Amino acid sequence: MSETAATAAPAATPLLPPLYSALEPLTPQRHSDLRLRDAGYAFAARISAIPLAFEEFSPASRHYPIVFTAQAPHMPMVIMSLAADANPQVDANGVWQAGKYIPAYLRRFPFFLVRVAEGSDELALCMDTAAPQISTTEGEILFGADGKPTPILDQAFAFSRSLEAAMQKTRALTDLLTSLNLLQPTAVQFEQNGKPTKIDGFHAVQREAFAALPAEKLAELRDNGALELIYAHLASMAALPELTARLAAAPSAPAL
Repeated sequence: MSETAATAAPAATPLLPPLYSALEPLTPQRHSDLRLRDAGYAFAARISAIPLAFEEFSPASRHYPIVFTAQAPHMPMVIMSLAADANPQVDANGVWQAGKYIPAYLRRFPFFLVRVAEGSDELALCMDTAAPQISTTEGEILFGADGKPTPILDQAFAFSRSLEAAMQKTRALTDLLTSLNLLQPTAVQFEQNGKPTKIDGFHAVQREAFAALPAEKLAELRDNGALELIYAHLASMAALPELTARLAAAPSAPAL
């Protein structure tokens, strides 16, 4: 399924996005027997950092710290835990903690949009067929008897396309922050078992660099919506002490 053709094949993807074990372009010929069911969030119980779109900064910042990856293009991530392979927001039954924001990246799973060719604007809807949400006996069918997508699949495609657009905007805004030298390596230091411990390996907006921006650059950030997002990011960093306290109380070694 794509924006122009249901059977368009995506370009080869050398690396799979986090959580995905495989990606197959959806077609009625190959996937007419598959159904989509609610399987909870157990699939995300061992992911400690989740990609985030700029549009999500406001709700996510109320619950989690938001940082930027150390590797270019320094895309934003929401941090669930400073311990590797841990997400305390998911309980043993795969239920997300009530009242806490659920990133769109997880709500899109197991679907993902892939460009049908290098440099093409055409997108094909793909799916991880090994995901727990996919079944042949439970849930809603993806294709009708006529081979056309059902409403549940149309909704998945619309949501995936919306998130893809948000991520493209996020990339552009992140590039702007980088060009202004606002994103810089950051470290968090605290004591664990009476010994100093440092968490690093990520980028954040540096307050000093932000405060030193000339008025015209601040106006540019304001006009494209980035200014509000920077404030949300900086406010979210106040959640780091809670994560470090959890890490200090845990027997595992810190990692990000």
